[in-house]
Amino acid sequence: MILARIFWGLVLIPLLLCLEPRYVVDTDYCRIPDPDPYSADVMSQFHRGSYKKCTELQPLTWVAYNESSRHYVLSINESAYQWYLKMDLELRVPIPAALSCCYMNVQRSNEQDVELGRCRDFQSSVQLPNDTDGFLVECYAKHKLIYTNGHATVPERSELRERLDQWAKTDHGRGKRAPSVLMIGIDTVSRLNLKRAMPQTYRYLHSKGWFELSGYNKIGDNTLPNWLALLTGLNLNSITEQCDPHHVAALDRCEFIWQLYRDLGYVTAFGEDDVPINTFNFGLQGFQKSPVDYYLRPYLIAAEKWLDMSEQEDQENQICLGYDHASEHVYNYALEFARRYRNDSFFGFFWTNTHSHGHQISRTSAMDEYMTQYLERLVGQGTMEHTVVVLLSDHGMRQGATRLDSLGWLEERLPFLFIWLPAYLKQSHPEFVQALQLNENRLSNPYDLHATLKHILVLSGRDTLATVATAKDCPNCQSLLLEVPLNRSCADASIADHWCTCWSYRESNSSSNSSIDPQMAQLAFNHISNLFAESRLTRQPTTLEGIFKSLVALPNKADDPRVSIHRLQIKTQPKSIVYEVTIRYNSSSQDMFVSDVSKLGTI
Repeated sequence: MILARIFWGLVLIPLLLCLEPRYVVDTDYCRIPDPDPYSADVMSQFHRGSYKKCTELQPLTWVAYNESSRHYVLSINESAYQWYLKMDLELRVPIPAALSCCYMNVQRSNEQDVELGRCRDFQSSVQLPNDTDGFLVECYAKHKLIYTNGHATVPERSELRERLDQWAKTDHGRGKRAPSVLMIGIDTVSRLNLKRAMPQTYRYLHSKGWFELSGYNKIGDNTLPNWLALLTGLNLNSITEQCDPHHVAALDRCEFIWQLYRDLGYVTAFGEDDVPINTFNFGLQGFQKSPVDYYLRPYLIAAEKWLDMSEQEDQENQICLGYDHASEHVYNYALEFARRYRNDSFFGFFWTNTHSHGHQISRTSAMDEYMTQYLERLVGQGTMEHTVVVLLSDHGMRQGATRLDSLGWLEERLPFLFIWLPAYLKQSHPEFVQALQLNENRLSNPYDLHATLKHILVLSGRDTLATVATAKDCPNCQSLLLEVPLNRSCADASIADHWCTCWSYRESNSSSNSSIDPQMAQLAFNHISNLFAESRLTRQPTTLEGIFKSLVALPNKADDPRVSIHRLQIKTQPKSIVYEVTIRYNSSSQDMFVSDVSKLGTI
């Protein structure tokens, strides 16, 4: 009998533990669920892709930096040309055609447009002037254009070198080197979808000692507010008041984190693919002046305008740009920027949209092996030795079929975040390691990451903690290199109810809730109508058809028992569009407050 009890205990207890809900954050103030990313309803829409080259042809040209001359050299790949001859009979009859190539410098006209310089002929190879950040190449044979490609470079600049050397002398006098920062972002990838779509990358990050911040919660709807919190420490309302991006040159007045780094002697770079939807330019005015030392946007404007663009339909619409995927132009540039300045102090912020943005949950899976190899390339060139590397996303899927499934609401709000600390920082600051280990299961957000970037400036010895390690629109936010309080709530972290994942929700079916559901639905509809009226947008909803779904939050132990958080999905006409609204209800005062609203799409 005793043996039987022991047996069933060994069998049933693990089974019951498996059935218990798991949490990545589990405190009296915040409980963020950690569900299985492979749930049946999600996986029914998931189809793993595989990496496919844009072309099997080798590029006819390549570019490399010459350390001795401190110039890039553009060269023709003669062996690759033999393949072009084999493919085109006209080029090799009666004798192989001579190859003639020229390059055109990309010149930034303004934030929206570029010009190409005259096409400069070259034979075999040519040393490029150091005012050439990016250029296009054309090659002809028998007066026939057979090749067009683009290259982006990180040329040496005398005034920049002077800045770096001056600060390096100051660092040497203090006997310490300022750590560099490399940020690499992949748009629209939740923490759960990183595990699901890029399992090889996820396993690699954990096996190599990266720190995951599993409770990283977005603070706004789309990329823009989350970038602003990260890069400025301000929310969208503050930015609109201080430097409204809808106005020309206004963004130039914002204090971006890369400006702080540049002012303290760092070399800076910024690049984002998919030019039409660039975060600071989609419906906005962007920058009048280049915001960083090396700005990739002008090159990408030219590349997307003049290079061949095609979508690989069998790869969930992976976009090619010439001989490489569009995202690889950004990844390769980030790699080259980090390699070029590996012995200096740099700050680089690089973002890709083209292999992840959209409504297809499996889209980024095709780049899983590539990303693992890419991270290894960073290791191979020595970047990880003196660089804090941040790999992150901004949010999960915001619309589409998967947004409406059982995990969609949670995934949208929990992007992935990993941080790499170089070995020397781990050794000199073991408290950072302990803090990051604890913070893996604490609530965090982009404001905290902003404060972390400022904290790194403190580590450089070029500024002090009292002046920089803060986020203006989140007074309680802090560096992630310090332990985040266990009793932190979304309110403490300036995360509105609508974006907060600290509550689990259940269907609202009690009589007390159902009686106020129609009232909340009408409040939500009025709120949406007011938003349309204020923004002067057309096609606003005219009719509230009904409540599509009603949920109420399960309160945490520290919550006010008089307050309940409600999530309503309401269906409107015309076009049967569903909106999701979060409402805070006080049963004592019977006050209702709309936190925010999301458009989920047509049902």
